[in-house]
Order: sequence, then structure tokens, then C-alpha cells
Amino acid sequence: MDRRRSTQLIDALYGMDLRAPDWTPFLALIAQVFRSHVVSVQIHDHAHRHGRLMTAIGLPPRLMALHPTLSYEHPWFERGASRLLLEGIADDRGLMGEPELRDTRYYAEFMHDAGIGHGMALCMHAQGPNDLALLTINRDWQTGYYDEHECELARSLLPHLCNAYALQQRLGWLHHESRNFHAALDQLTDGVLLLNAEGQLQFCNSTALQMEADRLFARRPDGRLHLYWPADEQRLRRTLPQLCANIESRPLIQQLHGPDGVLAGTLKFCPAGMVAGTHWSQYDTRVIAFVKTVASGSTASLGEELQRQWGFTSAEAQLAQWLMQGMSLSQAAEQGGVTINTVRTQLRSLFDKTQTRRQAELMRVLLRLSPA
Repeated sequence: MDRRRSTQLIDALYGMDLRAPDWTPFLALIAQVFRSHVVSVQIHDHAHRHGRLMTAIGLPPRLMALHPTLSYEHPWFERGASRLLLEGIADDRGLMGEPELRDTRYYAEFMHDAGIGHGMALCMHAQGPNDLALLTINRDWQTGYYDEHECELARSLLPHLCNAYALQQRLGWLHHESRNFHAALDQLTDGVLLLNAEGQLQFCNSTALQMEADRLFARRPDGRLHLYWPADEQRLRRTLPQLCANIESRPLIQQLHGPDGVLAGTLKFCPAGMVAGTHWSQYDTRVIAFVKTVASGSTASLGEELQRQWGFTSAEAQLAQWLMQGMSLSQAAEQGGVTINTVRTQLRSLFDKTQTRRQAELMRVLLRLSPA
């Protein structure tokens, strides 16, 4: 067996994007190595018991369209299916003599026009005769049967074909689920960002893309999230790695200012955990961030806005901002240089002035977020 050829084929096979594979380059290499001119991936299922061509090279569109109407008379599959299922690989040697083959309708209407005289099939997937995926390699009469070296090369390729096809089916399903999830996120009016373990943006919904264009946030050359206002960026760099590494399990909320320092909105970071993978097929996602804008035309600072709208004192407004950034009461006390009892007194005042009873309810009111 030519190991160089084997390595070349295996590299080409695994080099495909198995989420949405284009088999054509790999099939072209198969054709070159096996001295073939027609190579195809063929599927047998309950709707296509005799096979349908998923993709092929070397066949004109007319024959591709004709194949489903003739495949039920495929003589090689009728006589070689048992061997194919048992051994995973079969060629046409010994299945049918040339005169008998030439006398079949399948040969007269399909194989003759395709110039096919000999063929080999490799079974990439098998769950019974009505659930098969085959790689078929076909050549003309003059090239002859496949020799022992070619059969050995095909046998060495077979387990890799099975692995690649299984991965394609799994990743293809995940890719489909992921696209559906992204399409659902595009329907939301708030911006949604999906970030991986390195804090890199994997996906922005349509609203978030518009927010990025409006300079509410940016992405660094390495793909990581960047905030324009230095204080926002500093807090982001301090808290986001903890969320991405699953060190911090609570949602964190922080202010979002534009390049001019004017309050533009809020960012709420939620650890995704295993939910992103098991429910949404987002296995690389570690954090989901929700971006919400404030009313346009607001030029006052957040603290001033809170004091004006709710009648907070400056100390209460500062506590409200810290809580909106995700701080605990003890962290706020440490940040303000006061006792925890002082912070609790201020919190009770926030509850009274906003007519809320719980901290989560207070946050929804202050951030103008709809109740969950």
C-alpha cells in the first residue's frame, strides 16, 4: 500500500469543514488515486431504499437527475449488498459477468452513458439495508478491476470514512441547531453577545451589530470585547475573565458609556455554564451578554439621573450604581468605606423610594429591564 497516498487521502478527508462539508475536493482526489472518473456519496434510507446521489463528480446533470428513477434496478447493489454490509467494502468482481450487466436497463440507461464498467463501494454508515451511506468509486471497462493494492488502500481508508461521516452527521445537526438559535436571537430587540472562554465574541445578534456600528462597544483585533470608556473597560477586564472561567456564577451588570463618556446603556453578563451546549448547541459559549440602551438624549451621569428620578441622596445613588454593577452589599461597604449596617440602611431607603421589596426587583426597576 502506498502510505503517502493514504496519508494524503486521510488529510483531505479530515480537512473538510465537517459542519457543512464540501465533498468535491476529496472526491476529486479519490478519483485521481483510484484511476476513477465517477465518484459519489450515496445515501440509502426509507425514502430512498435503492439509494440517492448526495453528491458526485464525473456525472452530468442529466444522469444525476435520472439516477433516482433507475436506482431500484442497480444490479451491483442487488447482488453485493450482503457482502457490503458484512465486510464494509465490496467491488464488482464476481457479482455479474459483462454480458449480463450490459443486458440490464440500469447499464443501458445510466452506466453506459456514464462510461462505467467497474465499481467499488465503501460503507461509511450502516444501520441495516435501509440506512446506509456509501462512497462509490467507478471506472471504465478499459481500466479494469481494482487490484490488491487499491483494495488495501480502500480498506485502510474505510475506518476514517466512517469516523468523518459520523462527525459530519453530529456536527451538521449541531450546526443546524446553532443556526436556529442565532435566528431566534436576531428577533430580540436587546443586543445579545455570545463570548467564549477567552472573552472573544463568537456571535452578535442583529441588534448588537447595530450597537457595535453605533460605537456602544467594539471588538479587539483578537476578537475580545472592548468598551470605549476607560472605567468601563477596566471593570470589564477585571470581571469578565472570572465569568469566562466559571469562577463567578452570578450575573454581573455594569454601566456602558460611549466614547464621550455619556451613559449609553447597561451590560448584563450571565454565565452560560453547560446550558449553552446542552440546550442551544453553543458548546464554546461561556458567557451571554445582554446589551440594553438608555433613552436617547440623556446627558446626565447615571448618579444624577438616579437622584433626579428617584430622589436618592448621593450616597444612595452611589450604592445603587454599585449594585447595578453586580457588587454585593459587603463589597459596596468596602468600596464606600462604611459599615455593612450603613449599606443595609441605605438599601432599605432605596426599597422605600422605588416601592420595591427585593434587591432583584430593585435592579429591574433601575435598569428598566422587564421582569423575567
